[in-house]
Amino acid sequence: MNVYVRDASLPADKPALMRFIAGSNSFESQWESDRRLDAALPEEFLAELVARAKAKRGRLFVADDAGTVVGWAMCYVDQHETFVREEERPFGYVAEIFVEEALRGRHVGRELLKACEDHFRLLKVKTVIISALCANVRAVRAYTAAGYTDYAINLRKLL
Repeated sequence: MNVYVRDASLPADKPALMRFIAGSNSFESQWESDRRLDAALPEEFLAELVARAKAKRGRLFVADDAGTVVGWAMCYVDQHETFVREEERPFGYVAEIFVEEALRGRHVGRELLKACEDHFRLLKVKTVIISALCANVRAVRAYTAAGYTDYAINLRKLL
């Protein structure tokens, strides 16, 4: 395996990115019944993510294995609320990360995460936030191993 991370090239990488969006929602649907699984989702969500990356100093990265795209990550800069000190408000947010199931556990996700972190370092952003579903224990373990620690807990109640 000779995987390297590069910027996504649109429209060439679009089919892979759409496949990853569908794969991510399908994977998460085992825990969350609110995930869209319809055929229109990948196109709609990819357009939204590309627009968000452009508006918020973001990037879309892909993991390339000898010409085959096997994973991706999308990140952008966001802001904390006004109650946070001004110099601490900007933060990097890793919004999407997905690796083909056959390559999970081979540090492809870690390389994608590193690309996002390097992007934020270039922008002089000091904090990075990533989220995971509580039930996705494997992702939580991977992010913890990469140096991420608990920051906030979102609680929800279904009515």
